[in-house]
Amino acid sequence: MENPFSHSGIVTGTAFCNRKQELADLIYHAKNSQNVLLYSHRRAGKTSLIHQLMAILKNERPRIKTVYIDLYGTIDERDFIESVFTGLTQIESKIDKLLNLASGLRLSSSIDPTTGQPSVSVSMNPMDRPRFLDNAMGALSGYSAKQKLLVVFDEFQEIAKYTEKAFEKRLRSHIQRHGNISYIFAGSQKHILAQMFNSGERAFYKMATSYPLNAIAMKDYVSWAQGVFKTRGVDLDGEIIIDIVERCDFQPMYIQQFLFELWRLDEFSREVLDRLEMEILKRRENEFMILWDSLTPNQRKALRLLSETAGEGIYYADALQRSGFKAGAVLKRALESLSAREIITKNRTYHIQDAMLKKWVQRNITT
Repeated sequence: MENPFSHSGIVTGTAFCNRKQELADLIYHAKNSQNVLLYSHRRAGKTSLIHQLMAILKNERPRIKTVYIDLYGTIDERDFIESVFTGLTQIESKIDKLLNLASGLRLSSSIDPTTGQPSVSVSMNPMDRPRFLDNAMGALSGYSAKQKLLVVFDEFQEIAKYTEKAFEKRLRSHIQRHGNISYIFAGSQKHILAQMFNSGERAFYKMATSYPLNAIAMKDYVSWAQGVFKTRGVDLDGEIIIDIVERCDFQPMYIQQFLFELWRLDEFSREVLDRLEMEILKRRENEFMILWDSLTPNQRKALRLLSETAGEGIYYADALQRSGFKAGAVLKRALESLSAREIITKNRTYHIQDAMLKKWVQRNITT
């Protein structure tokens, strides 16, 4: 039997855990052409949720067509326009028709060797970019005249880095007129997204309903994993699943990885989980060492302090002294720099985003 779990890409179908309420909410917004700001920390399963949503919408009646636009790595308006036209190939496979939608724009299509999906590249004079942005967004509007669309801009915070004049304002001017499209603005850099959508000085102020993606509940993980293992004829003890979820700090990617490895075994115990954890840490050791070597001494001290305290009481005098900080202000600057690099995040307290990185620091970096 094929392993139903997946940790190296987008997770849908059997491997997708719960998110029933989130899916119901997002479907409702899509059907009513409402915009959503969907954000979460990395490895929280945001992109998998989006693709599960799109798969469901394909079977809904009346049907809602979906366009997924990945903005990760885009650096300017040209990249944005290219990404929109690449997204349009999901609902329009004829390149000639796309050319008609963008008169004067030179488009060429190819198959991405990694994803196997169509990819569009564009060639344009920088002075013409505003006009071609009009073409790209107008194309979305044109398709929505016939039926509802869901358009997802994943890693939407990337546009905050574009240097073209008034790009956000020009983009908003299009989106606010698209009455038959539900836009999902998704991303993982909460502080940037908050500035974009909550600041009265920014173009996207109050443009979407805020929807933070919270952790999946433990009971949902237990019932889901037990159900999947039953298809193999295995009654997996709930305590094993609880142990895995807690080891992984509720992060779906690592939970999937543990279950993927566990699927091919016949023994299920704490000792087995300890061995799997060591194997995962060993595989990622080079990555973690490169990251560690890139940090300043104060950033290293701060990361070690968080691994020891889970962010509790880090500004107390004994904690500062034990970790080698002369003042709280120095620690604060180190934490802010780690946060800007998305190595740590803050809810009530600061904590290391990557569950396995935290364990690697705890195991390998001593005071």
